[in-house]
Amino acid sequence: MKIISFGSLNVDHVYQMPRFVQPGETLSAAALSLHAGGKGLNQSVAASRAGAEVIHGGAVGPDGDSLLEMLRSSGACADHVLRLDAPTGHAVIQVNPQGQNAIIVYGGANHGLTKEYIYGMLSLAQPGDLVLLQNETNAVADIIRLSAEKGLCVVFNPSPLPANPDALPLHQVGILMVNEIEGACLAGLGEDAPSEEVLKALREKYPGCTVVLTLGSRGVMCAKDGQVYRHGIFQVDAVDTTAAGDTFCGYFLAGCCRGLPIPQCLKMACAASAIAVSRPGAAPSIPDLAEVDNFLANQKEI
Repeated sequence: MKIISFGSLNVDHVYQMPRFVQPGETLSAAALSLHAGGKGLNQSVAASRAGAEVIHGGAVGPDGDSLLEMLRSSGACADHVLRLDAPTGHAVIQVNPQGQNAIIVYGGANHGLTKEYIYGMLSLAQPGDLVLLQNETNAVADIIRLSAEKGLCVVFNPSPLPANPDALPLHQVGILMVNEIEGACLAGLGEDAPSEEVLKALREKYPGCTVVLTLGSRGVMCAKDGQVYRHGIFQVDAVDTTAAGDTFCGYFLAGCCRGLPIPQCLKMACAASAIAVSRPGAAPSIPDLAEVDNFLANQKEI
């Protein structure tokens, strides 16, 4: 089982800030660093470093060589990434002293996927493979629909939230990976709705879909085949939370590809995410499998 990952490829401009900039305010940054990023790249890197076979689908501009190198050095296949005459996607990321972030994303070449390209990527898939996507590229509805028609399991991380989620064929999604805000929105509930209520509503709205609901400092819940699984976080000193969710996603799916039971997938994903937030950057902060195994052997979970 492998992962066909349709995802964004961005250059992250990360600014260390005393606090997030307010409307009408100008602040000086303490430091600037450039990193390979984009939710798609981060998730592909995480899954690859976790041991999964990953083929990345996406697009970069003439300045995208460093992003392709990051994919390849992590073990992912980048041979099918499009080269377009458009700016590579990028993000402007503010990081405050608590390690929290505020992000502006510019899509650029990420919005250049065509139906012909999607058909070509899906021709690489075999029965049982996973098709992973987020909402940082164009053609999301086409990717979901065409993947489902081929009998592939679609994994959707609806981030950033679609303007009209119900316009997407979400009934064809096999695994839905959302945080609390995204989950509440898709469920038609308020942001303050209890997580149990959100999970219940999503299960009813998308029967047959595995739902993974991340809860920040309260860990994660997963509903699959009538069962609900939970896992807490691992205590670390947070430096930068930028790639936390993407790291979790990639490791969880890599565990699924290995045939691991859901509790083990959640445990490894939570450990990998904890390591990622303990150091700066997006893709560069994502650990490899040996680091995660070592972490689990030495850390206590809460």
